[in-house]
Amino acid sequence: MDLEAYFLKILRASGITQGVGDDGVFLPTRGGVVCALDIFAQGVHFKPEWLGFERVGYKAMVINVSDMIAMNATPKFALLGVSLDRRMDRRAICDLVAGIKRACEEFKLVVIGGDSVVGDRLHLSITMLGTARKLLERKGAKRGDYIAHTGTLGQSYKALCALFRGGKPSPKNKFFTPRLKHARFMAKARKFLHAGLDISDGVLAECNRLSECNRLAFKLYKPYERAFKSGEEYEMLLCFARKDRLALLRLARAHRVRLHIIGEVCPGQSHYPALVWHKSS
Repeated sequence: MDLEAYFLKILRASGITQGVGDDGVFLPTRGGVVCALDIFAQGVHFKPEWLGFERVGYKAMVINVSDMIAMNATPKFALLGVSLDRRMDRRAICDLVAGIKRACEEFKLVVIGGDSVVGDRLHLSITMLGTARKLLERKGAKRGDYIAHTGTLGQSYKALCALFRGGKPSPKNKFFTPRLKHARFMAKARKFLHAGLDISDGVLAECNRLSECNRLAFKLYKPYERAFKSGEEYEMLLCFARKDRLALLRLARAHRVRLHIIGEVCPGQSHYPALVWHKSS
């Protein structure tokens, strides 16, 4: 049983939710606030011996920044919840904070509060707050839209396979250090985009999500591409009208972002055999 999917299904059915299922949520306060939360858990999302504590801290922050970028929001503040592994020493703590600091300096973030406890494993829960002039949500795709992704895919899957075999992938691999080079492009491209999200669980899984919430099929031209199984890519999966193809490609080139058209939106529903990316270990 997929416990996470079942939990979310029952939670939505409870009648106490609003907006659950997107990368974040817009709070209609004065000026508007976008709020997103993500959990980065040892044994599910990472092993400290694979990443090192500095990269754990950095990646935990950056995957939340990716959610904000996916919604065309600018992150400003973060609330940090941490369950520390009681076996961590002072050096490990300093490295963890150094990674969090590196992400905050890179994306101009301020940690404004949170909570911490000590337990058996290291888990980070980060709530990010930001602003957006015009949100980009998962729902909004239209029949005939192109489906495209930014950047190149497959690095994380290759790194994960190598790690399970006992190998040592390059530390430059995006599995270790996500690269969000598309942030400025996304802000400029928003006027052309109908729907989108970041690729955290692989293109196949994300197409299934988009298909469910839009009630349309996300038809991929080459659905058996191995790279489409790769999660933790933190590139963007986007939908836009055919008439805007050239304008978006020009904009992507101007921002040195690769934009690959990989399919189109059609009537029906998609059920791709996606890889279960995050699992306990």
